[in-house]
Amino acid sequence: MTALRPVHLVPFILTVILVGCGQSPTGTAAASASAEAAGTDTVQVSDQAGVTVKVTWAGSSAGAAFEVTLDTHAGDLDGLDLADAALRNDRGEQLSDAVWDAPKGGHHRAGALRFSGDAAALLAGARWIELVIPNVADVPERVLRWQVEA
Repeated sequence: MTALRPVHLVPFILTVILVGCGQSPTGTAAASASAEAAGTDTVQVSDQAGVTVKVTWAGSSAGAAFEVTLDTHAGDLDGLDLADAALRNDRGEQLSDAVWDAPKGGHHRAGALRFSGDAAALLAGARWIELVIPNVADVPERVLRWQVEA
């Protein structure tokens, strides 16, 4: 039996670490791009730069209210304030006065993101809406899109 040299263990250890953190050894850029495409699902996910942002929107009946979950295994999320987020539709209309209500949680945070303003007007006749979340884990802009039911 041949003994394993330390240099042979490096790829194995890196794979175990990446899989344990929910990352693919081949990267997540393509998966993130497809996850941020328009969807009819109530849940949209952005997984970039080691932070997963999962957002649930219950549809037009929920207005401009979202449930947001942030998860990471590298760093503290307590300093994040999603109040800089914006909500826009396919007509270019936008709401940007948001309130992020989430308790501190270190690596894991969850809470409500709500926009004030005329959500009914933003949603009326819109084909889709996008939630734009800036500056999470050095990602300048995360864009999550939902189709608006007729």
